[in-house]
Amino acid sequence: MKLSKWISMFLAVSIGLAALPVFPVHGAETDGMIDSGINYTEATETINNPGAGYTSTLWMSCKPGDTKVYNPTGNLVLIFADIGGFSSGANGTKDEDGNMIGGVDYDLDETFFTNFRKTLENCRRNGCTVAMRFRYDSNGLSNPEPATFEQMERHIRQIQEDGFLEDYKDIIAFVESGFVGTWGEQWGGKYCSFEDKAKVLDLLLDVVPDDIPVTVRTPKTFATWAEEKSAGGDVVNGSRASRVGLYNDGYMGSDSDLGTYHDRKRDLTWLRGQTTTSYYGGEFSGNLTFAQKYDTYLPENAVPEMYYTHLSYINANIYQLYKNYTFGAEYDVDGVDNSAYYGETVFQFMRDHLGYRFVLRDSDLSQTVEQDGVLRLSAKIENTGFANPIMHQKAELILEKDGNYVKTPVDLNTQEWYSCTTVSPSLEMKLPGNLEPGDWNVYLKFSVGDNTMEQMSMRSVRFANHDIWDSALGANYMGKFTVTQNADAEKCSDDSFYQQNAADDFQKSDGTLYTTNRIAVTDGASSNAWEQSEDTLQAEKDGNALYVTNDDQYLYVMAEINHNATSPVYNLVIRNQDTGNRYWLYYQNNGFIYFNSGVPYGCVQKHTGNLVEFRIPFGDVMGLETGTTLAEVSVSIQDEADSWKGVGSISANGYQITDDFNVYIASRALVMKQKQAKTLTAYTSGSDLSYQWMKDDQPIEGAVTVSYTLTPESEADCGTYSVKITTKNGIEKIVPVAELTQVLSELQTGDINQDGTCNLADLVLLQEYLLNISTLTPEQGALADCTMDQMLDGMDLAVLRQMVLQGNA
Repeated sequence: MKLSKWISMFLAVSIGLAALPVFPVHGAETDGMIDSGINYTEATETINNPGAGYTSTLWMSCKPGDTKVYNPTGNLVLIFADIGGFSSGANGTKDEDGNMIGGVDYDLDETFFTNFRKTLENCRRNGCTVAMRFRYDSNGLSNPEPATFEQMERHIRQIQEDGFLEDYKDIIAFVESGFVGTWGEQWGGKYCSFEDKAKVLDLLLDVVPDDIPVTVRTPKTFATWAEEKSAGGDVVNGSRASRVGLYNDGYMGSDSDLGTYHDRKRDLTWLRGQTTTSYYGGEFSGNLTFAQKYDTYLPENAVPEMYYTHLSYINANIYQLYKNYTFGAEYDVDGVDNSAYYGETVFQFMRDHLGYRFVLRDSDLSQTVEQDGVLRLSAKIENTGFANPIMHQKAELILEKDGNYVKTPVDLNTQEWYSCTTVSPSLEMKLPGNLEPGDWNVYLKFSVGDNTMEQMSMRSVRFANHDIWDSALGANYMGKFTVTQNADAEKCSDDSFYQQNAADDFQKSDGTLYTTNRIAVTDGASSNAWEQSEDTLQAEKDGNALYVTNDDQYLYVMAEINHNATSPVYNLVIRNQDTGNRYWLYYQNNGFIYFNSGVPYGCVQKHTGNLVEFRIPFGDVMGLETGTTLAEVSVSIQDEADSWKGVGSISANGYQITDDFNVYIASRALVMKQKQAKTLTAYTSGSDLSYQWMKDDQPIEGAVTVSYTLTPESEADCGTYSVKITTKNGIEKIVPVAELTQVLSELQTGDINQDGTCNLADLVLLQEYLLNISTLTPEQGALADCTMDQMLDGMDLAVLRQMVLQGNA
């Protein structure tokens, strides 16, 4: 009898039999979405988001053999690099008529480039974004440029050749065209004709990496350049013209902004078209009395213009008189809900809406999702700020449980989240098959820069909502959902995590689990319970508390001090017992920093309410290193507005810096297929570390690098995989990384008897099971489930029949 007839006979008996489940079957994934329960009202809070807002200005003086290293800590640092020491127009002496004589032109030197890079590296480590203007004068000097335009061009080309703009482009917001004229403001210099300024612009568009905008002092400079380059007309995103923005150093100073505009209405129309792809900002005019001769500065005119021109930044000198105006509906503009600010001052409204400001207006997500299933998230996010983000922001979705988290990139472009618009992103996220069952928090994270694991919280975008910000993750809470167990072991072996509905083939995460537990974050907030715990507590007195800890790079000092200071000054005193040196560092509210021992490189201070946090680097700044004993650690607060009166303090002694490092990896459960390779990596902050990978606490021969590739052959490979990490001083940490719980056979579906092929014998086994003649083992039952529905019935027999026929064709 032919094989096909035997199969038909078997099917005739079984088709129509009631389904017989082999294993308990979980209910279908819930498609219903629920509201997150978040408060969708805008918070009236000042938020310092990357690449926008107030600038903190750094004045660098650069001379041959003498360029200092600086330690900026602001959100958007505007570096005014005075290179007049290299210019004959600025480094000579003045004659009786005030003319510069005896000057010499020099090339920019190695000291300049080395220390400029060190300053940029400090910006990166301190969480800053950066803008810059190179200029030959910072004292009001006329004609400060080199003797020839060619020498100035030589300086610009040297900057290109060194490559620091390319190396730090991920944190550079924009470069002002600068260079020529008094203050670098492109007036009062040798090369300040519009034709020369257009040449400078063209040079910088060549020299500055394409990702970075270049800003000009007046619209006419752009118009001159555009006419010469035939670059007028509609600006196409990605073109050279689209990179050009404006820095306005006479903002609201008159009806022309002190000569910035030649025809305000025409020039503002041009500016509006430029500033969705480039920057607009500057500084308010310093002459308020003169500005008040015009009506430009009045809030009813200024607020709509800030929206119209997409104002991204100002140098912290907003007119104080705006504090006398109350924001209300009369200042509203179309397309945006600013009602949360009714009753606040116009000053506060302007301060808080510089650049972009995202408000979560709705967030709905799946209530329950199976492992390896699809999480759905739908949100509405309004940009109430004056502008859209100009710098590229990396977008990620994070799932967090008990301080451990998994993350993956998502296809969201915030550069297109324009001012006065609401976007409605909808994400379909394929979950890792090994994600631990239970409740998980969902976060949306946007960040600027190529940040390391230890910079996880830096340069991250905070939404303007109440109680959704996680400072350790640098991410915004979107709601929570429940993960349920998936009974299909093969699906549990797929631990990829990615967006299914991305427009293009998007990057996938491998499901690695990270942690923020036991990691100090200097952000002025309680990032995790461990920061202010018994483990870190050093002193308590009169309701105040002092917490101290360290890793391999920094000392962290955190203090809770009850105070009512109007203008607090935050003091830190460290006395190094080993050297006998006493260090005093304080931060004023206006940004001034005092340090009694030079420049406080790498030091950071953040505060919120009664909590203040300091980060002090190891090394020369305070002579700190592993093993150093601190005879004194003291934090105090003074009120500058009340004659610098002390309003609270707390101190401790005898803290010894330990040999420690941060661990960023968390242990996860794994289900793997035979011979499937998975690389496990020990992510830490440490250096000069040695590694020994272990299985069930026993060393794995030859596994002595930062990563180990696990390739299981059988169930015998199941167990706990950890890594013993040892510092150069012999201190050890054993870090669990993975728990391999199951190894799946390579046998194919339908090969019930596991002989390597699907044949008539397998059909007989399934037929007899369906007729209750014999039983199947759980492994055989899984192989017999040809329809992958966790049920065995006649449909599985029908599918198996087709597989056997195809195999014998």
